[in-house]
Amino acid sequence: MIAPRPNYGITRIDQPEKKNHGFYVRITHRGRSTQKYFPDKSSGGKTKALNAAKAYRDKLLAKMPKYKQEAAAKKKRRIKQSNVTGVTHVVSKSPKGKNYEYWQAAWVDGRNTRKTAKFSISRYGNDKALNMAKKARREGLKGKR
Repeated sequence: MIAPRPNYGITRIDQPEKKNHGFYVRITHRGRSTQKYFPDKSSGGKTKALNAAKAYRDKLLAKMPKYKQEAAAKKKRRIKQSNVTGVTHVVSKSPKGKNYEYWQAAWVDGRNTRKTAKFSISRYGNDKALNMAKKARREGLKGKR
C-alpha cells in the first residue's frame, strides 16, 4: 500500500465542555462514508489514540483501489488566495485531462442575477488575471447601484 499523508482522513476533536477529546477517522469512497472515533481516555492517551486512528485508517485504505490510495498520498495543493470576497482561483480539468487555471470574479447585479467573469492564467499570467478579476468584480458591483 502507498503511505497516505500523515493525517489524511483524521481530525482532532477537542470539546472541553463535554469532556470529549480524541481523534475521528472519516474515509469516504464512492459516496459511502466509514467513520470511527478514538477517544484519548479509553485509548490510553493522546498518542495512543492517534496511533490507533492511523492504524484503522490504513486498514481501510488498504482495501481500497490503488487510485484512492494514491489520492490519499498526494500532497494537497495550496489554494491561491485573492484576499477579495468574490474572487477565487479555479483549477478545472477538461474531459481529456488537461488542467485549466483561471481567476474568477462573481457578483450579483442590480436585477439579483449572479454574474461571473473568468480570466485565464495561461493567457494573461497569474498577476494580470487576478487584477482583471478584481477589477471586473469592482465594476460589476458599481453597476448594481
